[in-house]
Amino acid sequence: MTDEESDSKDDSLQNLTFECVALHDFKAEQKHDLSFQQGELLTVTGVRDNGWWEAKNDKGETGLVPSTFFKIPDHVKPIIDGTLELETGKRNIPSANSKSSSRKPERPESNEDFVTDETDPPRTLVDRFSEMSMNQDVLPKGFRTSVLFDLAQKDSLYSMGNFMAPKLDESGISFKDICYEKTLLKPNATLLQKKISLIAARQIPEPPNDFIVKSRHIRMCFHDGNKVLSNIHTVMAKWSKSAPKLWMFNSKITPKDSCVEEGEIFIKCNECVPTLGILFELCISYEHLKGTSGEMCSGWAFMKLLNDSGEPVKSKTNILKVQDTEPFTAYFLRANSQGIAGFFKKIKDKQKLPRIVISICDPDRPSNQQMSYLPSCLIGPWSCISILSLSRKVTAEDLLERSSFDSTERILSPVLASLPRVLNEPDLLDALRISWTSIMKNFNTDDIRMDNTKKKTFRDLYCETVFVIANSNNLLPLKFGNSDSENARKAEIKRLLHIQDAREETLPLSEELEFLPLSLNMISANIINLNKGVKF
Repeated sequence: MTDEESDSKDDSLQNLTFECVALHDFKAEQKHDLSFQQGELLTVTGVRDNGWWEAKNDKGETGLVPSTFFKIPDHVKPIIDGTLELETGKRNIPSANSKSSSRKPERPESNEDFVTDETDPPRTLVDRFSEMSMNQDVLPKGFRTSVLFDLAQKDSLYSMGNFMAPKLDESGISFKDICYEKTLLKPNATLLQKKISLIAARQIPEPPNDFIVKSRHIRMCFHDGNKVLSNIHTVMAKWSKSAPKLWMFNSKITPKDSCVEEGEIFIKCNECVPTLGILFELCISYEHLKGTSGEMCSGWAFMKLLNDSGEPVKSKTNILKVQDTEPFTAYFLRANSQGIAGFFKKIKDKQKLPRIVISICDPDRPSNQQMSYLPSCLIGPWSCISILSLSRKVTAEDLLERSSFDSTERILSPVLASLPRVLNEPDLLDALRISWTSIMKNFNTDDIRMDNTKKKTFRDLYCETVFVIANSNNLLPLKFGNSDSENARKAEIKRLLHIQDAREETLPLSEELEFLPLSLNMISANIINLNKGVKF
């Protein structure tokens, strides 16, 4: 082989791009390494003969990864095996079973050798389904792994807490999603503010008898046919053993109900793209008789939110056909894919085909005003609009406590520090909603109109109840779909709220409270991490 041929093959490998799944966890040990977890899908953007490949994850982060930690696709193996010498003595790569973290592989001389283009288009949902096809064998026919569940579990970027958290702009000295009018939070105008009601889902397929159904629910988010644009919101469904194919939803919830059981949802978005809509995934949490458990998807539906003129759709009731194919496969090429067209086709679909009945309308004026203080892209339970709006105003005021615009010191604010976690855990959000509803009953008309009074009362209530509950040593970690964990958390939260309601003593001073060791992260927020989607 000539030197020119060798150089040509080396160049082709460095430009080789393919996706592969991690077989084991890996934690970055050097500056240019890229951490990943087992089962995570990475895009390899360059193959090196020292065994350390250039890769990029879903967040756009790039770095070097050990090649032995991945399952190499069959179509790529011949290319690599025919060009690289795979003698282990020529490189120092950690093996998949190795427990030692010491290694000294060859490193590039500069960062430019492995930094990839950050403007690469995001992977579509079809790519995600291809990634998870390896799990299809364990699921019954007609069911798939839930894409939105996979995203929500692996990436906190798609949580409500992350979307509610203030975000720094590129300058790092101001917030791109918060505007002030003097010292008060200024409402932001958005393209779309609507109220959605989930009415029913009919003729939804049932899994075989060896799958024990734990819960049925719908996961939803803003989507443009290519990527997720918002947080992923979950709504639990009700069903009966006599009619398991019929899913029903609560239009109104009581203080005893959870916000995830509420079928009325607010949506707010400022993305003006022709294909903007809401993606619905109909999911089932299950336990198999063989001892396995997980979540599978029985179908999906998509509701467009903009008409051909780019204006928001008018109030109406939609009947959306549940698709059982890969999401958005030739979806926008079909003229009748949005709904059910034709009289006889409506009758046929109504009787036999899976479908979701959803209504969309404009919010009432008070709710519309409260929604204007929320971030420009968000989905959430309708009953929580008031507390989300108040928490947004309180955190905006706390951000003004910085000594200067370019200060990187931590901000002393228990609300700002713990609110993302509270919003991500529905039972904690329920505790805040129930407590605030109880307080509001004692407000007179003047107090309700006084925004400063409400903000002060909300801050005191939050610090005396939800903040304390969230940091209780007896509160188990949240595990969605785990009934034992959910019931234990519900009992602990109910016990602590009962102590607060007794009024004999404040909850933070109660002898029955076992508080976690106090740390700086509990009561203060790191201003630098506000833009990174990480825990404060």
